Amino acid sequence: MSDPILRLPPSGPPIKNAGGAGFAPGTGARLRLVETTSPMTGSLAVPVVPDVICPDGFGQTDAIVLTLPTPKQGLKYRARLALDLLSASTLTSAQVVLYLDVSIDGGTTYTNRAKVSHVIGTTPARAAEIRMPLLTGAQLGINDNTPPASIKLRARANNQVGEVGALLVSSLGSSGGGTPVTNLNGTIAMELEECF
Repeated sequence: MSDPILRLPPSGPPIKNAGGAGFAPGTGARLRLVETTSPMTGSLAVPVVPDVICPDGFGQTDAIVLTLPTPKQGLKYRARLALDLLSASTLTSAQVVLYLDVSIDGGTTYTNRAKVSHVIGTTPARAAEIRMPLLTGAQLGINDNTPPASIKLRARANNQVGEVGALLVSSLGSSGGGTPVTNLNGTIAMELEECF
């Protein structure tokens, strides 16, 4: 069986690699993507002990979880979380640690795959992001002989250095100001990608 020919729409010429060879995707080319954005119910304090990020804050039963069904050992996976942080801290060293955890057993157990610290200090607000680098399914524990039903991603955060309650995630559903803007998507954005 030959490789399928990809064409420019609607029925244009075949897409080719440089040099005229048939199209072959490179490492990291996206196959599937699942993503979400979420507002919280107000700006909520980052806990001192690492806890899962939820629409309602932290440690709730409705953690924000992304799921891709039927992952493969030979494919690659990467992930990303972005959100906004607020600081009322008086410590210039105040920092928040973000974590990305992956599960291949339906969410029973999660393994931390990425961890990054953001020094926010006394800056009133800043954006923060964490990325899980491109990892093979095998590196994540996926085995095609006993394939898992899905791969799941969750995020956690903790106030590593700073007064309790002084560092917050800001992901509001409505803006402040004289004429509030409503139905905002919130700043919490998560992505889980499957790639070649």
